[in-house]
Amino acid sequence: MKKKFRTIVVIAVVIVAIFVAVDNYLGTKIVARLIDHQAPIINTDQLRDRHLIDRDYDYSVISCTDNYDELCEVEILNAIDVTVLGEQTFKIKASDEAGNVSEINYTVEIIENIDGSMYIPSGYYDSIDGLEGELLKAALNDIITGHTEYPYTDDETDVWDLLKIIDEDPDNPDNVLLFYSDLSWYKDCQDTTTPPDFCEMEVEGEMETIEWNREHVWSKSRGDFEIKEGTTTVLAMGAHTDLHHLVPEERTMNSIKNNRMFEDCNDGDDTAVEHVGYGNYTCNEWDFEPRDEVKGDVARMLFYMAIRYEGEEGDMVDLELVNNPDSDRLSKLPLYGDLDDLLRWHEEDPISEREILRNQKIYTYQNNRNPFIDMPDLVPLIWGRPEDYIN
Repeated sequence: MKKKFRTIVVIAVVIVAIFVAVDNYLGTKIVARLIDHQAPIINTDQLRDRHLIDRDYDYSVISCTDNYDELCEVEILNAIDVTVLGEQTFKIKASDEAGNVSEINYTVEIIENIDGSMYIPSGYYDSIDGLEGELLKAALNDIITGHTEYPYTDDETDVWDLLKIIDEDPDNPDNVLLFYSDLSWYKDCQDTTTPPDFCEMEVEGEMETIEWNREHVWSKSRGDFEIKEGTTTVLAMGAHTDLHHLVPEERTMNSIKNNRMFEDCNDGDDTAVEHVGYGNYTCNEWDFEPRDEVKGDVARMLFYMAIRYEGEEGDMVDLELVNNPDSDRLSKLPLYGDLDDLLRWHEEDPISEREILRNQKIYTYQNNRNPFIDMPDLVPLIWGRPEDYIN
């Protein structure tokens, strides 16, 4: 009796399988229509609710999921007009193969001036509400820790590759934008032993080969980011490859900056002030002042690093910002400053469109953000104001 029952079950299963296969082959979807009565779910988590005027709006991040066979399609019923300021609503439709349909409305605000907050994913910073000081610092660390890491140099996607994407000149896709030097320079003039002939340019009446390499804004020796066995690097991830403080820079200027501390060399209290090109200065025994246009960028990169690397498992280093740090170039202490100058630069050099877009590009690869670009008012809640450090 049991054998006969099993035979009947097997025959029934085979018949159903054949019917489903024929149904799918013919495209009639009779089985789906009989079984599936639930509309697909529309996913808008990656959509932005604030958008810059005259820029294409990305609908491609909208997706849907179906409970029956995961087959569904998304359709935009009325696109927004990105040339008009103010709030606009568009309708999204999702349908599955059984004919079930769901529709939702999504509202977008078209704004005139770019704002870092427009790129923040929904709920990303919810856990920091009402916090300040060390509690805020710890909560931000929890949010941005555990990012996706890429190797410094590799045959697959590495830091070289990503800087060519993140810092590409929007007016010339063959070039990258150099950070301290304010140059748009050929991607192919990447630091190499055999640079192409077109990497030459005239500098003060003489032809020089100009190459770019990878600058650590928080110098890698200030915390000893690499783990070595003898002269061989065995681990160089984490802070060493974190794109939020890595920038392309002309090789000579990178060497000049070296691991100097950041300092305002033109405030009247510094010695041995020297202009080293492109609006950058060195002073005192071992200090560096970047050009005005990136001073705030530098500050916000260092604020990020001091929050992200707290000496927890996997960090390798606990980074801290201090006032009047020891600028000894041989010191490997994980300290950077000068904090009062960084705080002032943050206020005097507001966040630029380039900085905002760079933060967003890094997020698409590392899956973490620089909170001080998204929400600049967080800075004084942790470190105070520059006048707090006046002796």
